[in-house]
Amino acid sequence: MNVEVFEGYGMQEVDQREPSDSTVVMFIDIKRCIGCFSCETSCKMEHELGMGPRNIRVIQIGPKKVDGRVKTLYMPMPCYHCSPAACVESCPTGAMQKRGKDGIVFVDSEACIGCKRCMQACPYGAPQYDSKTGKVIKCDFCMHRVDYRKTYVREDIKKIHRYSYDNVGVASVAYDEIGNVKRDDKGRLVNENGEVLVGRKLAEKRDEVEEVVYEGLWGACSTKCSTEAMKFGYYRDLKGFISDIKDKRRVFRIGSVFYAMPNDDFPISTLKQK
Repeated sequence: MNVEVFEGYGMQEVDQREPSDSTVVMFIDIKRCIGCFSCETSCKMEHELGMGPRNIRVIQIGPKKVDGRVKTLYMPMPCYHCSPAACVESCPTGAMQKRGKDGIVFVDSEACIGCKRCMQACPYGAPQYDSKTGKVIKCDFCMHRVDYRKTYVREDIKKIHRYSYDNVGVASVAYDEIGNVKRDDKGRLVNENGEVLVGRKLAEKRDEVEEVVYEGLWGACSTKCSTEAMKFGYYRDLKGFISDIKDKRRVFRIGSVFYAMPNDDFPISTLKQK
């Protein structure tokens, strides 16, 4: 598939510096996406959104006959968390912000006045107006879930988790081949035996006995993807995987989102929106 697929939607890959290791990124394999819309549904449920606004949109491309076969592609479109972000620069109240530690762009709902300037500035349509609240909402990479990933020292554990590190200990989580923690079909952390880790066990024991890492959760869309077309994580955990994909297929990047393109051709004529 040619890069024109993206350009047909006004999406341009620009010269961008490589993300820092602590940047939260998303990898989307277009070849694996079947258009089940589970990412859209799980996002709406996670953020309790009603009819209308969608923080992530799945765009259908096709159907089109290619080499005698009818083909259809699906392209999930979250916020790209651009750097610099046009929505942040256009916001008159500072409600639209970009976090320095992980590059997430989010809306401070208390400061948002619903002027829609960010919607006009964003070339991808990521900010959405919520008529129920009169404010703008957008994909924030499930920032509230990402922030569960925290490092706690011994005293924090006693206070926050209500148990003693020395007396209880910490269960180890299992990891997949790209460094993300393994989960069951409900998104819960599991150990190497597939057993669910709940409550006090949601932590990883480190070599430094004075601290543990609470593993937390990744974005709702990626954890509910039925074909595992979406992978979510810190760039330090995904860059090796992305590099391996680049050796075989074209990888297209916009902001903090990486798309892996199918190898087969898909004519540009299918992209014209009506």
